[in-house]
Amino acid sequence: MPEAVMASRAQRGWKFYGWWGIVLATLVFICVTNGLTIAGIQAFDPHIIAALGIERAPLKLGDAIQLGTAAVFTVLTGWAADRFGVRPVMTIGVLLLSAAFYGFAHVDTVAHLYLVRFVMGLGLAGAGLAVCVVIVSRWFISSRGLALGLMLVGTSLGSAIMPSIFTALIESTEHWRQAAAYAAIAPLLLLPIAWLAIKEWPARLGLAPYGAGNAHATLGGPSLSYGDILRRRQFWLIGAAAFATFYSILAISNNLFLHSQDLGFSATESAALFAPLFIMGLIGKVVSGALSDIFGRKRIWIVFLILMLAGGLMLVTLHKSLVMVAITLFGFGWGGNYSLLQAIAADAFGSRSLGRVMGALTVLDAGGGALGPWVTSLLYDHYHSYAPGFTLACALVTTAILLALILRIEPQPRAAALEPAA
Repeated sequence: MPEAVMASRAQRGWKFYGWWGIVLATLVFICVTNGLTIAGIQAFDPHIIAALGIERAPLKLGDAIQLGTAAVFTVLTGWAADRFGVRPVMTIGVLLLSAAFYGFAHVDTVAHLYLVRFVMGLGLAGAGLAVCVVIVSRWFISSRGLALGLMLVGTSLGSAIMPSIFTALIESTEHWRQAAAYAAIAPLLLLPIAWLAIKEWPARLGLAPYGAGNAHATLGGPSLSYGDILRRRQFWLIGAAAFATFYSILAISNNLFLHSQDLGFSATESAALFAPLFIMGLIGKVVSGALSDIFGRKRIWIVFLILMLAGGLMLVTLHKSLVMVAITLFGFGWGGNYSLLQAIAADAFGSRSLGRVMGALTVLDAGGGALGPWVTSLLYDHYHSYAPGFTLACALVTTAILLALILRIEPQPRAAALEPAA
């Protein structure tokens, strides 16, 4: 029996480094990076509108620039993670995010705002979701859905708490710019985690991926070029569903602060709404990951998409009394979808070329995420209502359900090696 497999069996259960080392480290990483750039920054929206004298669509174009940049450059960072390792990529991403938030504190023109959001997108490409999915998938074969679900708790925690932290910080400081400058410190705290906790491959610790001793486990998968990935029907079905659902969650979450104030919520109350939205997303990620390992990814994925749609339809009514129930359902459904998209991609392609796969998928999911806030704000500026924008989001979630029904995943062949050649 291979020594690596024996070593992994010596660390069964929660003693395995992948659980308390890799999953925990990546959870903290995306808690900070996603929490700052996706949800936390929304607390500054009213202040940016007032400072620059702009409407909502030009403001949300900044969101589109950030996420569009992340989409394009994650192709490069995915390749770099496979070729050079995730730690150098994470380090560059963290430094870029710190520089971007320092620049955000000094924004005085729309062009300057867009430049800062561009740099944030570069940082997110290097220190965001894609590289974290790559490293966790390298460490897990069995229980991969649960591992990814636990790791993705970080996005929900960050998104739930950052808006309230920044709202309180803005209210307690002399100016919102000072609060933005403080945010530049947070990414730098991740550098020790990247270099001390993150281990590229389990084989380098004398271990095998979790579940490598299972005769039915997928070890690595094939080595795929970007051309190979793009020729697979599964890529386009998963990618289109990712586009639709990322569009929908960011269309709603990135306009939630302004929308809730339109409905009569105070700034503090508006910030607090992110907690149920993303805490339920956190629960959805863990629950869906565990259930998918028992009942199968696709079946559980469709259930969570339906819950997401139900919450979205409630938001379309624009009734203040339904907001809490709506975002609870939507967040829970989104959390399950978010976790399962990553696990399904790993199941469909294997872990050997997952950096490239996640890079290619991020072009689609972050592309949808980039368009969601901006198109929704354009529709608001035209109709003076969020109902048309939220309706479009619901239509896209419905499309994702249909794509999930069509998707078929073929079992991956077993690979001979657990780590690619250097």
